[in-house]
Amino acid sequence: MEIYLIRHTTPHIEKGICYGQSDVPLANSFENEWQALKDKLPIAADVLFSSPLSRCLALASKLGVHYRLPVIQNDRLKELNFGDWEMKQWNDIDATSLQQWMNDYINVKCPNGESYLDLAERVQLFLMHLRTEAPSKVIIVTHHGAMKAMHSILNNVDLKKGMEQKFEFAQPYLYKV
Repeated sequence: MEIYLIRHTTPHIEKGICYGQSDVPLANSFENEWQALKDKLPIAADVLFSSPLSRCLALASKLGVHYRLPVIQNDRLKELNFGDWEMKQWNDIDATSLQQWMNDYINVKCPNGESYLDLAERVQLFLMHLRTEAPSKVIIVTHHGAMKAMHSILNNVDLKKGMEQKFEFAQPYLYKV
């Protein structure tokens, strides 16, 4: 199976804002990013999945037309839920709580949110389901955190080590499983 992970296009949000599962608009560069992405895609795909957040669905909709495929939304592909920190400036978050989370973000949950382990577990469930369907070519439009978790799982890499992986906006990353 070939899995093409694609991070959504650039969001239109002020730098330094914690936005995880918040629905944020896309930058005006959307159409240019889409045009650049088209040349890097496989010729065909069997199935197209997307996070249900609008910043992923916009790109997934374009891909759906391109491939003549329905977009299958899956909540497991959402970004990390930052809970009470959503849409706050990182600098405005309680320093003690933030430091506790930063010391062990893999296991420590954001207040009323998730830990990175929570995100990885839901991504793992998505991938387990995908493997039972075993399509040949899969396109997944998702978020940076979810992609890092998938990278860790697909390459059998420790989650903390997987967090070092960087994924650019609107770029495909191929994994052969």
